[in-house]
Amino acid sequence: MFRLSSLLCFFIVAITYAQPPVMELTPHGFDPVEVAIPTTSNEKLIELSKAWAASVNNKLKGYDASNVTSNSMVISAFRRNAFFIRNNGESFNYNITYSIKLSFHGNYYTLHFVVDDIYTDDDTLIKYKIPDYFDTDGDIKEGYENMKPSLERSANDLIQSYHNYIVNYR
Repeated sequence: MFRLSSLLCFFIVAITYAQPPVMELTPHGFDPVEVAIPTTSNEKLIELSKAWAASVNNKLKGYDASNVTSNSMVISAFRRNAFFIRNNGESFNYNITYSIKLSFHGNYYTLHFVVDDIYTDDDTLIKYKIPDYFDTDGDIKEGYENMKPSLERSANDLIQSYHNYIVNYR
């Protein structure tokens, strides 16, 4: 029984370690994260990143892979219903354009998720940026409490999808 419990604990720790860290929204956006992966060539990671972006964004407005170097790239795309807010019991959904800045280092990669623009549900660009949802103390402003967890969920879903695609390509 002890061996079984030890083995189970080992697998739980291994699975937890293999997941990308959860990103948290701050008044300045999301901080970059470093994620360990099996050693893979940078060329293969760039190829896989483009394939992931195409598969995730095939039904939307597409994606753009830019600033591609031998060990980095930027993926820009659109995310429908990225977050919502509630006002007087009514929900309002918002879409975003985002960039994922990637740097590859063989056995790990650095990912920086950036919200570029925010749009209403009918795709009208709004002037608000991420810092506008926070007060001077760094707390979320009143009325926008649902924005933070819903945007974090969207961003973390995307980076989890990316990570799974990269790790499971074999």
